[in-house]
Amino acid sequence: MSKTHKVSTVLVLAVLTALGVSLIRGWPPLAIAAGQTQTPESAPAQAGDTLLFVSGPQANIQRVAAGEPRQLTKQAISASIESIPINAAMCEVYGLHDSPNGRWIAIALGCATGSHTLLLEVVTGQTRSAEPEPWRESFFLNWAPDGDSFLLRVDPIGDDFILLVNARNGRFERMEAPPFTYDVAFSPNGKRILYALSRGLGFGSEVWTMDRNGRNREQIINAPAHVITYPRWSPTGDGIAYIRMADSNVPFTVGELVLADGHGRNERVIAAVDAGHGYPPVWSPDGRQVAFVVRENPESAAADIAAPYLESNIYVTEAATGNVRAVTQLDAALTDGPAWSPDGVWLAFSTNAGGVADVWVVEVAGGEAQQVTQNANARWPVWMAGER
Repeated sequence: MSKTHKVSTVLVLAVLTALGVSLIRGWPPLAIAAGQTQTPESAPAQAGDTLLFVSGPQANIQRVAAGEPRQLTKQAISASIESIPINAAMCEVYGLHDSPNGRWIAIALGCATGSHTLLLEVVTGQTRSAEPEPWRESFFLNWAPDGDSFLLRVDPIGDDFILLVNARNGRFERMEAPPFTYDVAFSPNGKRILYALSRGLGFGSEVWTMDRNGRNREQIINAPAHVITYPRWSPTGDGIAYIRMADSNVPFTVGELVLADGHGRNERVIAAVDAGHGYPPVWSPDGRQVAFVVRENPESAAADIAAPYLESNIYVTEAATGNVRAVTQLDAALTDGPAWSPDGVWLAFSTNAGGVADVWVVEVAGGEAQQVTQNANARWPVWMAGER
């Protein structure tokens, strides 16, 4: 992208929500210490279903052997928790992104030098930079279906290269994404690419598909009055979910959850959702349900311009019927980050309902939410199956 075509600051904030970088989320970011590569102080956990999240004043990643969530008592958590320090110079954690194969976690950072991405190997607990040379600034976008490679947007607001990076050896290839692309996702079989682009504030968004090699491009969404964030295929590939928000200078607005078929057709507006804070729709492992974040105080002018005023809950919709129901019903709390358990039975999430951010779990079919951490300043849970 040339300097004459750089998008405005307002649109930058808007499209960053589509990048998986929550630079404008309601949570205050978690600061972390300086360093380069880190090995955990404790022995690595054995492979198995685990909850991972960021917590504490040092913003360490905590790993809890989940097992049966009903058994996540305070004593069991204390006995199984493992702390993995994160080291990056003058940075703040803005999100965790787990790989499909359970081997890796990408850690999104906001640093004094720009946006960066670290890569955590789950079994060993070692972290390292995810950015290959010569690029030194990045936004994490998505994992490839193989789980051992991922998409980065590098040199953002500059040349806007999209790279596919191998997590094992750091080798990379440049994707054939056009200028102004701000989000990219793979189809479940890895053969097609879903990408979103915008030419600036007031120009709206377009969503396209193409083959992995850049051929056979097809526009599936043209939204001149809206910004499209987080377009994602379902795990089965027969559906697409995305958030649609007005193309405006309101930083924290209310948008819509939209479901369509796998070709972007037959759109259905499912529910009003929070938009502008960076909360994507999250497909269940079987592709039958979508979890999302609803803003409970849409009338609040203060929440439109200041993230800490946001009040929210987690909702779920059935993809086939569009039926919507609340999974959490917490009053005057910021609740976000739904993460499906590998069997699709549970959701983990963060909430400050107790005054301090903590991680909770809830059975999706119904039941009382259970608090996993206590006054831990814990956020961004990811729930991973053992390595396969």
